[in-house]
Amino acid sequence: MSGESNEEAQSKASNYREEIESLLTQYESKKLTRRQLVSVLLASAAGASIMPAAAQSPAPIAVGRSMNHVSLSVSDVQRSADFYSRVLGMEIISRPANGGLNMGLGIESFLGLYELGNPGGMHHLCIGVDNYDADALAEKLQGHGIDANVNRDPANRSSGGDQLYFTDPDGILVQLAQHGYLG
Repeated sequence: MSGESNEEAQSKASNYREEIESLLTQYESKKLTRRQLVSVLLASAAGASIMPAAAQSPAPIAVGRSMNHVSLSVSDVQRSADFYSRVLGMEIISRPANGGLNMGLGIESFLGLYELGNPGGMHHLCIGVDNYDADALAEKLQGHGIDANVNRDPANRSSGGDQLYFTDPDGILVQLAQHGYLG
């Protein structure tokens, strides 16, 4: 026997269940990633305390709801637009002031075509989020140790407004925009 009374063992089990429930609640509300949840549960199985590790993880800055758009760097915008129209039936949905074209993809995404350096590559991808506020999201990114750039030039977007950009660990340029924004 371990020397614990039945009452002490029941109390420990009850506390453990409460901690597990708390972790699951954090996971379901997207305050913990699946990987963090599994790590914490594995640590607890090895006898470590499980709550401190979960409490140290910052919450996501927003929840990605859609692949809003991908912008390609092309050598000839009109030639590329003609190609995507002919091959995939895509139509131009906007012509931003910066000279590019945006071609519709369903009801909540588009493909951007722009004459930028390095033709044939992806310039950036954009994730749609709810309650988009470039400055608030940039501040939240700082809490994750990520520097963001807020571009306030309305010529870069047909609807005007601020654009938020940052890079992922591999240097891929990521933009956030209001979910449902269509160029």
